[in-house]
Amino acid sequence: MKHIQQFRKKIWRGAVVLIIIVMITIPTIIITRAIVYNESKSDAYNDLSLLAPEVVIHYQEVRLDSWKDYVAVIQVWNMTDNDQSYKESIDPTTNHLVQQLDNGINFNNLDWSGLNIEAIKQAKYCRHLLDQYLFFTPGEYQFPLQEPSHYTDTFGADREGGQRKHEGTDIFNQKGTPIFSVCNGTLERIGWNRLGGERVGIRGQDGNYYYYAHLEKVNEALLVGNSISKGELIGTMGNTGDAITTPDHLHFGIELPNGKWINPYSWLKVWEFNSRLNR
Repeated sequence: MKHIQQFRKKIWRGAVVLIIIVMITIPTIIITRAIVYNESKSDAYNDLSLLAPEVVIHYQEVRLDSWKDYVAVIQVWNMTDNDQSYKESIDPTTNHLVQQLDNGINFNNLDWSGLNIEAIKQAKYCRHLLDQYLFFTPGEYQFPLQEPSHYTDTFGADREGGQRKHEGTDIFNQKGTPIFSVCNGTLERIGWNRLGGERVGIRGQDGNYYYYAHLEKVNEALLVGNSISKGELIGTMGNTGDAITTPDHLHFGIELPNGKWINPYSWLKVWEFNSRLNR
């Protein structure tokens, strides 16, 4: 009987230790996976933002049914912009891939001869991103204005004497120009802040945060917590907040769920092109 009691104590102690280990390990795994997910998503959006919008627009215009295939193949050449000798060596191969696509060969059946493994991986990775993340997909998003506007890529430029960086794209037009939601989502923030002045923040259905700042007026029908549809009026353009000394413009920003702001310029160019087609 004594031996049985000792055996039970050992089993109980072992079970307690095992439970403690499991309780520590499972949250660690969950947190690790969450971090990896956010980092990989951040990298994916960053990689997509590096695609040349002119290339995307061209192939959406001339090859709408297979534009992703062409963009992924062209990306093999663009990714080596710091290695001119390698660019020259793969240029004929890239042209050969484009010719295969022109002849109706499926992307998965392309003859990749002449490219190294890393270049092939890059092309296939790019093609996967274009399927996984729909920022470039026609009809999924729209340009925030319905009128021709002026904007350049100033993401990362110094602000306040270098104390912070510009985390968006400034779209210029006249005061009072209507501004519309680029996507479906939920209204998360409305009203004044120091930098953005009158601003609206929308949590898109994709999980990203869409930031519209320096508004002259906010649509009075908008309420925090309510849904908003792509194309719904957000407000009108102004220069409120820290833009008081600058021409009227919309500061448009995109923040990922992990808190990282990404450059929206490439997507805006493509959205603008597709929005014009749909008018």
